[in-house]
Amino acid sequence: MKKVLGSTLALAALVWAMAVPWQEPAMNVWWWRNQVLLLTGLSAWALMSLIMVLALRPVWLERPLGGMDKVYRLHKWAGIGAIVLSLLHYGTQLSKDLLVAWVGRPVRGPRADWWLNTFRHLAEELGEWSVWFLAAMLVITLWQRFPYHVWRYVHKLLAVVYLVLAFHSVVLVPREWWTQPAGLLVGAATLVGVFCAVRSLAGQIGRSRRHAAQVVDVQVHGSGVVELECQVQGAWKHQAGQFVFLTVQKGEGHHPFTLVNADAGDGRLRFAIKALGDYTAQLAQQVAVGQQVWVEGPYGQFDFRRDHTPEQVWVAAGIGATPFVAWLESLVANPAQAPVVQLHYCVRNAEEAVFAERMQQLCAQLPSVALHIHHSDVAGQVAVDALLASAGPKASVWFCGPQGFGQALRGAMQRLGRGPRSFHQELFQMR
Repeated sequence: MKKVLGSTLALAALVWAMAVPWQEPAMNVWWWRNQVLLLTGLSAWALMSLIMVLALRPVWLERPLGGMDKVYRLHKWAGIGAIVLSLLHYGTQLSKDLLVAWVGRPVRGPRADWWLNTFRHLAEELGEWSVWFLAAMLVITLWQRFPYHVWRYVHKLLAVVYLVLAFHSVVLVPREWWTQPAGLLVGAATLVGVFCAVRSLAGQIGRSRRHAAQVVDVQVHGSGVVELECQVQGAWKHQAGQFVFLTVQKGEGHHPFTLVNADAGDGRLRFAIKALGDYTAQLAQQVAVGQQVWVEGPYGQFDFRRDHTPEQVWVAAGIGATPFVAWLESLVANPAQAPVVQLHYCVRNAEEAVFAERMQQLCAQLPSVALHIHHSDVAGQVAVDALLASAGPKASVWFCGPQGFGQALRGAMQRLGRGPRSFHQELFQMR
């Protein structure tokens, strides 16, 4: 993620630097203000165009970025970066009155004749309103308690805002840029971004990977976990560890859930959904056998076979056990493919250990997989250093569970001198 964001910003800074008239004699405060305006505007626009590409959920980016959950993480942070740069851009624009009081008005020559100047005032006004919308969007995105079903509709408006800002950017780009690399970047980013925005507004995102399905079984556990089994209509294939976007009610929209089962070739999908928010808490009352639902996918690269280390540590925390159950199912048919694994299933109590019995049955058929179940109400909080010490120093670590637990594991790996490349995590939080 950092490499993609860094490369995008570096490219914007490079083409900006190539367009700067460094030999111009009047390099005063007004000259620098204008260059800051151009740099922040170009950088924000590059990130915004990247956001629009990522919004299409491009499957071809899953492998290089490590899965669709990582694509969503990049989408989120590119959005935050673009909004911050937009606010800096707007703040620089607002600095005019302060600079006039400080150093006096700038000396300007006549503006070059350019047909886009006709729309200049309108472009500035639209850009100002768009920045205020983006600032509000940043607040409600970071405010996790803001209702998801409302946020989803507001978030869709970003495609409209992008089209407005495309007009703003093209009109206000300096005329001389269009014959330089900076203009090429603006033009290419705008064309690609507009194409993606139009596809988004037309409802084309994920349509080719969307399938109707029917609920065939619903089980409610006392721990707040609802298990659903669905039958997909049409051809379906997935890899163990992948997830799909499940839509139970169109008004609520889709939510990502990891598949609990390996692909048996029969189009059956199993989900285990824990009540962690308003939507999931009400799911048991909203879904019934025979109901039609929609699934989009599969997505994800959370696959232990991507790592060729012969020894691995799998850490499943709470509902994060779902991909590991699917992995175990996929290995039962051919146990020889299983690496040497220390599987740790960490739960608060026995009631939360929904998958304990199933894991024990599967691991009994896999000699190389050692299962350890940790109940924190009995043995206390799990010591993450001890989990890692159960395997060799070169073992890779695969984790799925709460974000805080994952951060603790990363910290333990750092203390033990293990590189970050050997740590793999599926990210639940995509907003």
